[in-house]
Amino acid sequence: MRKRVLVTGACGFAGRYMCEYLCDLKDRPEVIGTDIIASESKTCDAFYKTDLASGIDTADLIKQAQPDYIIHLAGTFGTNDSQEIYRVNVLSATALLEAVRIHKSDTVVIMAGSAAEYGKVDAEQLPVMENTPCQPVTAYGLSKLLATQVALYYHRVHSLNVMIVRPFQLIGKGVTARLAPGAFAEQLKRAISDESNVIKVGNLESSRDFLDIRDAVEAIWTLCQKPAAGEIFNICSGKPIKMADLLKMMVTCAGVDIKIGVDPERLRGTSDINTIFGSCEKLQHYCGWKPQTSLEISIRKIFK
Repeated sequence: MRKRVLVTGACGFAGRYMCEYLCDLKDRPEVIGTDIIASESKTCDAFYKTDLASGIDTADLIKQAQPDYIIHLAGTFGTNDSQEIYRVNVLSATALLEAVRIHKSDTVVIMAGSAAEYGKVDAEQLPVMENTPCQPVTAYGLSKLLATQVALYYHRVHSLNVMIVRPFQLIGKGVTARLAPGAFAEQLKRAISDESNVIKVGNLESSRDFLDIRDAVEAIWTLCQKPAAGEIFNICSGKPIKMADLLKMMVTCAGVDIKIGVDPERLRGTSDINTIFGSCEKLQHYCGWKPQTSLEISIRKIFK
């Protein structure tokens, strides 16, 4: 019998790539998608519209789907509504794991945390390891850290087979414009159409760790095949890239002549982090995964 994989946030950036990856596997599992918005996904064998923050709806989902694996990618960010961020990111994690505890306690669960959980990290602590102290500086980062603690609680107290991955900044075609690579791409595509030759940016001196989305979903599935209950894994490239260099590469790939202007609304002030990049050594040592896609290839695919 084929294994059943439930992907939450199936309509989102990471969720779409996760479902497509699973459906392309040689030993294809049954893929069940869920999201708060309705979908007629061609990659999912079944789809459920679910508000995961609702305990009743989530319990019904788990009872019906009976998944062997859950890849929890649903979440929200990029909003100033802290209460909504906590409702979606923390309550959904709690409702999901409680439903698993009651209705399918042998399920392997991967919870998607975030590098934002680490917050500001001193230079001498780089690259960030999984045991680096977390000091989030945004409501999103705090919500993800709280969700991580919920997951660890359900492992420790209820023995659920749950682990946490902390992706750094994922990049690929379709990445949201609420993140710098997506905002750059959106403006550059407008420049290609001669709609504008000015691109508005924030702080280009900061450095981030970019990883191709396809490498990330492969890492997640690799962990599903070798569960490590109660563990946290960084998913990253291990390389810091300055935002100015990322933009330069994207401009070259787009082949447009543009002017760069700083938009004060894109500056994050005290919540901005100068440089952060992670170590993926733990994941490499545990299951042999390592990044395969160069940043140049990731950027080219954005403009295809």
